[in-house]
Amino acid sequence: MIKRVVYLFAMIALLAASFAVAQDLAAVAREQRAQKKGATTKVITNDDLQSPSPAATPTLAAATPADADKDKAGKDKTAVEADAAKRKEYQEKAADIKKEIDQLQREYTVSEREYKLRAAVYYADAGNSLRDPKLWAEEERKYKAEMADKQKALDDAKQRLADLQEQARKDGVATAAE
Repeated sequence: MIKRVVYLFAMIALLAASFAVAQDLAAVAREQRAQKKGATTKVITNDDLQSPSPAATPTLAAATPADADKDKAGKDKTAVEADAAKRKEYQEKAADIKKEIDQLQREYTVSEREYKLRAAVYYADAGNSLRDPKLWAEEERKYKAEMADKQKALDDAKQRLADLQEQARKDGVATAAE
């Protein structure tokens, strides 16, 4: 009996110690993360690695900080305008392709409905299959070929839209078409 009580107290002590250690480890981890955030790092770009050319050195020496700010602002402005123009171009292309997809979808739906209506009329009258089965077979083949062509054109248009969106993503332009 006493052995059980001693084992019970030992287990409780070990359990409490493990909780205390776990809390301390968590605190240590938080402190380490806080120290890492405080450390600053310098990012080295290609501009830092390139040495200035001899022709550019006099220009750099003669330029004032105010001139540099103006040049940078001008470059930023033109870059923003170029990005906006590129975005607008991609959006216009995407809008055109979407219109084409909508038109192709409507044409496919109409063809499908016409085929279903003609099939319903054909199968509604048992005499149709007895009178001219070759005519129905030709019409059915024609409708199915037309629908397959329209489905292929629709799939191609959807693929062109996906390709355009992928190209815009690669160029770093987010279009409204996405």
